[in-house]
Amino acid sequence: MSSKTYDVIVIGAGPGGSTCAALLAKAGMKALLLDKNDRAGGKALTLSSHGFAYELWPVTGGPTRDCRWQELIQKLELDVQLLDVPGSANPLYRTASGEYVAVPTPDGLESFMGFVNDILSVSPEEIEKLDDVTLHDFLSRRGFSQPIYSLAAMMANIVFVVPVDLMAASEFVKTIKEHLASGTVMYFKGGYGKLFEACAAAVERYGSEVLLRTRVERITVADGAVRSVVTDKGTFHAPIVVSNAGIQPTVLKLVGEEHFDTSYANYVKGLVPSLGIMGIRYFLDKPVIERPMYMTVSDDNYVTVERAAKAKAGELPDDVVLLVVVPSNYDPDLAPPGKQCVLVGTLCPPGADEGNRQLFWDKVDETVAAIWPDLPAHVEHKEYYHTGDVSSVTRDHVLPGQGGECIGLGQIVGQCGRHKPSAKAPIHGLFYVGCDAGGYGCGTHQGVDSAFRVAQMVAERHQTRSKAS
Repeated sequence: MSSKTYDVIVIGAGPGGSTCAALLAKAGMKALLLDKNDRAGGKALTLSSHGFAYELWPVTGGPTRDCRWQELIQKLELDVQLLDVPGSANPLYRTASGEYVAVPTPDGLESFMGFVNDILSVSPEEIEKLDDVTLHDFLSRRGFSQPIYSLAAMMANIVFVVPVDLMAASEFVKTIKEHLASGTVMYFKGGYGKLFEACAAAVERYGSEVLLRTRVERITVADGAVRSVVTDKGTFHAPIVVSNAGIQPTVLKLVGEEHFDTSYANYVKGLVPSLGIMGIRYFLDKPVIERPMYMTVSDDNYVTVERAAKAKAGELPDDVVLLVVVPSNYDPDLAPPGKQCVLVGTLCPPGADEGNRQLFWDKVDETVAAIWPDLPAHVEHKEYYHTGDVSSVTRDHVLPGQGGECIGLGQIVGQCGRHKPSAKAPIHGLFYVGCDAGGYGCGTHQGVDSAFRVAQMVAERHQTRSKAS
């Protein structure tokens, strides 16, 4: 059993953890990166099977230009190719007649462009004032048509994975404004996981260490400061620990709430997670879906607080919101010639599918077949996944009614902008990285943005400690 000392230990090799560890290693710190899986990537992990390479569920990210992705690749000198595929984001709107049509919405291009121009016109000063305004209220005040409202609600659901009437308008406007200006969707040659595998490799290239297939059991604390990380492969010591395991699992499980002030522990318990993701992977004997990514919505299926509660009770709409990603339509090398893997996900309250999995899967099947009627005839096999699978690969759930959160904490009013949880814990030397703290934006890009910011905070703490000693 190992027992080594490091400058910093990073728990979790997801987008936030792998990139933070690599940045700290490049900065000269002796880092140890730990992950329970056999490869880096977390929620964006890429697998290879039967000639296909694919993420475990649909993964997307943006913006594509002047973004953290490019900054990371350049700073760490990664041999990773960012694929910017113009027009790869394809929203589909179901009309009242049941037909799925491409955006612009049925009320016309003028209405859609009015929405785009309205978002682009919001100033940074105005955005700051929207931390306490829900996206529902923001849209309602501007009097957008129902199709435009439904489209924006779907974006809140899929891009930020929260109900439209909880989504913080500030986070929505700031992020979507960047996407409109700098490109919306991108991918990586070889799959999303290749970027984070490259970051893990960079940790070692810069003289630090990575331990995969290593489960963290606890973070030890003494005299109000972190001391070590206990794993199933031994105990490792460091004065700084960065956790990509999520604030709630870190505080309530890995450290233990007894080490925190009661008010802080209660604050952490009260934080609201994002919606969960579950769905189906379709492996086809021929290409059926034309473009790399689709998002679907109708006036009846975008997720609100009320509709989420109904879904949790097993009451689903006629069709469901879908995020559909076809990896080989970004990178043809990700599927055998003449075949296609289609990743389909829908949203539900965390853990809501535990007793209703087949209900959700049947609804996904029905919606996919309605949009692409040729697809069912070309399915060689399917792989089903649910929120429990998401938790087993990524963050553990530690509170009742949770599990399978798509990104971590929800980007909702009270948890965004000036209300975002601090990346610095009230225990000396403990930091959080990833979508829970430190960054902003959508999913994977938010994790990387957090990594840059948290790495700077950690490096400054390390320098202060070094000077004092």
